[in-house]
Amino acid sequence: MLRTIAVFSMQGILYAAGIIALFSLAALVLPPFNYIASGIIALYTLRMGPKDGIKVIAFSTVILSVITMLFSDKTFISAVFLLSSWLPVLVTSLVLGYTRSLATSLLAAGGMGILFVAGIYLFLPEPALWWQALMTPFWDAVSQQAGWTLDPKETQEMVAVLSAMMTGLVAASLTINIVLGLLIGRALQAKLYNPGGFAGEFHQLSLGKPIAVLATGLMVITILPLGTELTLLRECLPVVLTVFALQGLSVVHAIVKNQQKSTFWLVAIYALLIMILPQMVVILAVIGILEQWFNFRYRSLNDMSD
Repeated sequence: MLRTIAVFSMQGILYAAGIIALFSLAALVLPPFNYIASGIIALYTLRMGPKDGIKVIAFSTVILSVITMLFSDKTFISAVFLLSSWLPVLVTSLVLGYTRSLATSLLAAGGMGILFVAGIYLFLPEPALWWQALMTPFWDAVSQQAGWTLDPKETQEMVAVLSAMMTGLVAASLTINIVLGLLIGRALQAKLYNPGGFAGEFHQLSLGKPIAVLATGLMVITILPLGTELTLLRECLPVVLTVFALQGLSVVHAIVKNQQKSTFWLVAIYALLIMILPQMVVILAVIGILEQWFNFRYRSLNDMSD
């Protein structure tokens, strides 16, 4: 299905823009559809170049704005997609196109997530209090529903804990959105024009030791009592873990291929990601960080030769 959508989109800018607008509207009901819209932007930019990438985003913005203006008063929706998805995916696609490095483009996506954190702390003196004020009405309404087991004090404590983490979590979700859009676009490009090219590229992904050292340092800061003071650095950790979780996935995919294991192992990993996302992100990120020193992929090849 994705291949059919990609072929249709590559017939011209208006075709691609229409698909992007359509899937963006669908994402209002089912958010993962946004990844497909971002993937088409990445595909079109990687294949056709920066000028056409900018044009397809401009046409998508116009089409989505017209549709939302005709059927609702929420004309800001196109601006939300433009700023949170389309432009960041365009930037990372350009990075990938110019550098030919998947690792560099993923680090660029992580950099945008960190810039989001820095921007929040620049414009909001107390981000946690701002998130708390934003979320409190919602959780107050939820706590009134039948079956809610927490008392008002416990609910307030839960909201306070979530508020302290929200900047980092939102930044991580934005990073995931950018990265998945880029990876889908790159995979579609390979499927259409270079079959099998993406798999080899993803299996060889290496973010490098300097970034792994940075990730390790952020993890240590968060664990130590010092982390309560260095809140900006602590909020950057979810973004860094997200990027290294992709490195961990790359390692898992490569080992399964090298060891000629059943695809059941990959299915199990993705099932666990759905069921226990936070824990699996941390586990995969640790694997990705350790890979920079222990080279599990190379060792798995040696095990096969033995």
